[in-house]
Amino acid sequence: MIAQLDNTFIQGTLVVVMAFLVFGGSIWVLTGAVFGVRMGYLVTATSLFAFMIILSALWVFGAPGTPRFLGPKGELPTWKPVAFGQQLESEAFPAIDRYPGGPWEEPGKATTPEVEPVTLAIQDFLAEEATGELRLSGQMDIEVAPEDFTVQDIRFAETDGTRLAAARAFATGGGPEITVFAYKDPGDEAVPSYLFLAGSVLGFAVHLPFLDRAERKRKEILTGGEQTPWRGPA
Repeated sequence: MIAQLDNTFIQGTLVVVMAFLVFGGSIWVLTGAVFGVRMGYLVTATSLFAFMIILSALWVFGAPGTPRFLGPKGELPTWKPVAFGQQLESEAFPAIDRYPGGPWEEPGKATTPEVEPVTLAIQDFLAEEATGELRLSGQMDIEVAPEDFTVQDIRFAETDGTRLAAARAFATGGGPEITVFAYKDPGDEAVPSYLFLAGSVLGFAVHLPFLDRAERKRKEILTGGEQTPWRGPA
């Protein structure tokens, strides 16, 4: 799995680098042939950053008919189980010890799509915990599968803006019924889009003054100024 991930990462990195060199480099070659190496670079880089400002602004703010954050994404919102047992208590989330009563509510129109993600997250969590306990007891060749657990009676609540979920679960092969508690981690889906926008604005702001200065010198030459000595092809 790690080798496959590394291979995918290497291939993806090479594709991005080669695409930048081929597409960006070819434009630089064309503009450099017309304006010279330095002027060609400034034209190409400034245009690239201007385009990236427009593109990343669409990622950040969206547009009519276009949702936000369609570009590079960070960690998506996920349900993260954090505790399990027959009796749970929490100072940060006092509602946990009142499950399944209020404020816990059965899945409604807004929370029904979350039932499956919560179920899968709890099954994965319990499978990892069970496998870890087996490893500690010396049973290294046994691995518990998520499907070995049944999750039922899922209910949702919200505390201080944090979405919560709780459910009853038990091993299908037998064992006590336990309560599992999870919260919705908002993730950082929007972070890459904001970073691209900030980097594009910074790159544009850095290159634009140099492009303006180079263009002024070029105009002076075209209108009668003194041209620098020719030192071979651009």
